[in-house]
Amino acid sequence: DKGQFDAYHAGSTATLCIHDQKTKKYLVAHVADSTCVLGKFNKTGEALTRDHKPELDDERARIEGAGGQVIFDGYANHRVYDKTGEAPGMNMSRCLGDLHAHRDCGVIAEPETKILEVRPDDAMLLLCSDGVWEFTEPATAVGLVFPFFKKGQATQAAEKLAKHAWDRWMKEEQGAVVDDITVICIFLNKKA
Repeated sequence: DKGQFDAYHAGSTATLCIHDQKTKKYLVAHVADSTCVLGKFNKTGEALTRDHKPELDDERARIEGAGGQVIFDGYANHRVYDKTGEAPGMNMSRCLGDLHAHRDCGVIAEPETKILEVRPDDAMLLLCSDGVWEFTEPATAVGLVFPFFKKGQATQAAEKLAKHAWDRWMKEEQGAVVDDITVICIFLNKKA
C-alpha cells in the first residue's frame, strides 16, 4: 500500500550518542555502517565504531551459523543471503528492520556500545551515514568542520561536511550515484 513501510524487506542503520555533560562521559551505540568519529583539537579523527560488514570473521560466523550465506558480489561488497542465495542481498550484518534478514540469515539488531570519557583534547563527535565516509577520511572530515567549532556552529559544520561528501560522490561516480548522506555534529569541549 502507498505510504506503508515494509520492515520485512527494508531496514536502517543507526548510530546513537548520549553526551552527559555533568559526568563528562558519552555513550555510543550503533548497528550497521553509520560511523561515529571522534575529532581532536589537533584535527585528527578516530572512528569509534566499526562497520558491521558480513565479511568480518565474527559476523560471518554468526550469519553462517544461522543458515545464511555471505557471498562476494563480484564488484565491491560481500552480501548476506538466505539459503536460497536469492535474497536479501544486503551488505550489512546488523541493522534495524529487514525482518527477512533477521529471521532467515542471522542478521541482528543488537548494537555494539561504548562508554567513553570526554578528554581535554576531544573537540567533537561526527555521527555520519556511510555515504559520508565512502570518499572522506576521518581526519579530512574533522579538518573540514573544525573552523565552525570555535564559532559554535554545529549546524553549519554538518552542512559543510554533507556538501563535501556530495561533491566527492559527484566526482568519483561522475554523477551516476550518490549514497545516503547524513551528518550530525556534536561539540564536546569549549577551548579558546
